[in-house]
Amino acid sequence: MNEFVAVVLIALLAAGLTYLGVPAAERYAVPQRIVSGALQFAAGIITALVAVTLMPPAMRNGPYVLTVLAFFAGGVLYVLLEYFTKQAQAERSAGEGASASNEISIGLFAGILVDLFVDGVVIGIGSTLNLLTGLVMALGLALSTAPLAFVSIATAKQQGMLAEHRRSLGWMFVAALMAGALLGYLVLQNQPLGLRMVLVALASGFLITTVVQGIIPEANREGEPGFAGVLYIGGLSLYALMSLALR
Repeated sequence: MNEFVAVVLIALLAAGLTYLGVPAAERYAVPQRIVSGALQFAAGIITALVAVTLMPPAMRNGPYVLTVLAFFAGGVLYVLLEYFTKQAQAERSAGEGASASNEISIGLFAGILVDLFVDGVVIGIGSTLNLLTGLVMALGLALSTAPLAFVSIATAKQQGMLAEHRRSLGWMFVAALMAGALLGYLVLQNQPLGLRMVLVALASGFLITTVVQGIIPEANREGEPGFAGVLYIGGLSLYALMSLALR
């Protein structure tokens, strides 16, 4: 089998497993407390992705100052996205007389899409080493992306997003993961290592700010769920164990 075709199939497997969370969220009505706990769990996984997989090699192998600046720029990018999104939502709410508390957190979903894209890039880069590594990484990451897709659609339902838009969001999850995997395999493998590490740091800054300003506040929108800290640490620890198994 052609290696590129094999990478596409590996990416499709990860994307397909991720998408399973979408119809599950549409079918079952999930209490807010469960959604909040799952968001805490997902936040822990993303934190571990940055702390365990992305930033250590970026700091070791990339230009140090540029890597740190890229990490900072990624965080600023998310803050600006969230700021302008909320500003637009506030203006629309004022014009329509809607309650701002019921507005859809577009910044949250954008952060999740970036997380899926980065996961795809990790799969693509792993596939450049050998196909078995790419396959194992795809299966491991799907354990975190499928619940994240489930939580995202469940949150969108609770925030009043139209069913048509939720379906589009689900397919965007698939597209983001596929695009990341193909980019990682076809493009980034041919780029200088320093540039790849700077881009990794940029994505890391965006993701960690997504956790702090997007996912955790959304999880605690109606008050912190019981054992929230345990769920966050559980997600972090699970990803750390998975990354250890992949070494």
